[in-house]
Amino acid sequence: METPPSVPARPDKAGGRMAAKPRVLLINWRDMMNPEAGGAEVHLHEVAFRLVRDGFTCIQYSHAFPGCKPEEEVGGVLVRRVGGKFLFNYSVWFRLRSWCRRDAIDVVLDDSNKVPFLLPWLTALPVVAQIHHLFGRVLFHEAAWPMALYVLAFESLMPSVYRRTRVLTGSASSRRELLAKGFGRVAIAPEGADLALYRPPAEAAKTGNKILYVGRIKRYKGLDVILNAAARLKKDFPDLELQIAGSGDDVPRLKEMARGQGMEAWTHFLGFVSEAEKVELYGAARVVVNSSLKEGWGLTSIEANACGTPVVATDVPGLCDSVRNGETGFLVPFGDVAAFASALRRILGDPGLADSMRANALAWGRRHTWDKAYEVTRDALLEAWREAGGRAAAPAAEGDGA
Repeated sequence: METPPSVPARPDKAGGRMAAKPRVLLINWRDMMNPEAGGAEVHLHEVAFRLVRDGFTCIQYSHAFPGCKPEEEVGGVLVRRVGGKFLFNYSVWFRLRSWCRRDAIDVVLDDSNKVPFLLPWLTALPVVAQIHHLFGRVLFHEAAWPMALYVLAFESLMPSVYRRTRVLTGSASSRRELLAKGFGRVAIAPEGADLALYRPPAEAAKTGNKILYVGRIKRYKGLDVILNAAARLKKDFPDLELQIAGSGDDVPRLKEMARGQGMEAWTHFLGFVSEAEKVELYGAARVVVNSSLKEGWGLTSIEANACGTPVVATDVPGLCDSVRNGETGFLVPFGDVAAFASALRRILGDPGLADSMRANALAWGRRHTWDKAYEVTRDALLEAWREAGGRAAAPAAEGDGA
C-alpha cells in the first residue's frame, strides 16, 4: 500500500537524501478525541503536536469508539482507530508489524496506561515507553478480581520486558516506584499545562463556594470521599456547590449515593466538558479536589493552579508531586473523609489562607509547560533511534495492509 497522502513521504534515498528525523509510531489505548480521554491522552497529544511541528512524522493507533472516524488528522498527527475498547491490546499484538511496514516506521513510542502493550517483545525497532504509573493492587478497588488479576499478570512482566528500554514518567514519585520495581532506565518527562488557555479569571468570577472535581469517574478515583466530605460541610457553608466534570462507569453509583444523602440539589454531574468549559469551571471554583488512590502526576492540579485555584488531594504517588502541601493546597490520607473535609474547610473558611494559596498556585502553575515534556521525549526518541543505527526504515511496500 502506498504511503497515505496525509503522511509526508520519505525523501528519496536515491537522490542522496535521507530523512533527518525518524518516523514515529504512537500506540495508546485512546486518542485525544475519545470522549474518555484523560491526562495520559493530553500528554501524548501535546508531545506529538510538538514533534510534528518540528518536522517529525507521527502516526498514532488507538481503539475505535462510537461515532469516530476510522482515520483523521489531529494536530498534524495521523490517527487511525482500530479494535475495541477492551481488547485493543490484541489488535496491537497481532498487527503491529504490518503497521510498521505500512508506515515505514523508524521508532515506536509505547504509551502504556492500561493493559501494557509489551512492545519491546514484538518489534525489533527501537522503542521508547511512556509509563504514567502502574496500577498494582489499586486494580482491586476498580475491577472484579478476574480482570484485576489479568492486568496484574501483564504488569508483572513489564520490568523484565522494559528493563533495557528508555522509560519516561511524569513525576519523581512515579520514577522511584518504577526503579524499585526493576525498570532500568527511567527519566522524568514532566507534565505541563497549556498556559495560554489555563489562566486566572477576573476575581469576580469566583462567586459562591464551589468545589470542583475534573477527571474520569472511576471507582479507584475515590469520589465517594469527596461526596461524604462535602456533605459534612454543607451546614456551615449553605451556598456550597459540588461540581463533578467527567465521564466514567462509576457515575450511576455516585448519583445514587448523592440522592441517598439528600445532596442532589447542589451536586451536579456535568459529564464530558470541553477544554474551554474546563477553564471556566476552574476559574469559578474555590477549590479543586482529587481523591484518587493512584495517579502518575495529577494534571488537573496544575491546570487548576494555573487558573489560580488551590487543590485538595490525596497524599499518594503522583499527586504528592503535583500538589505542594500547605502552599498550593493540601494533601490528605487516601479515604480519610474527616481529613478531606477539614482541609476543604480551612480553604473555604479562611480568605487570607485562600488568597495566599491562590498566589502560590499561580506561581507553581506557571512553572509547568509542555515544552519540557516534549524535549525529554524528543531526545529519548532520537537517542533510541541513533543507538539502533539511526537508519530510516525501508519505504512502505506495495500491498502492506493495516
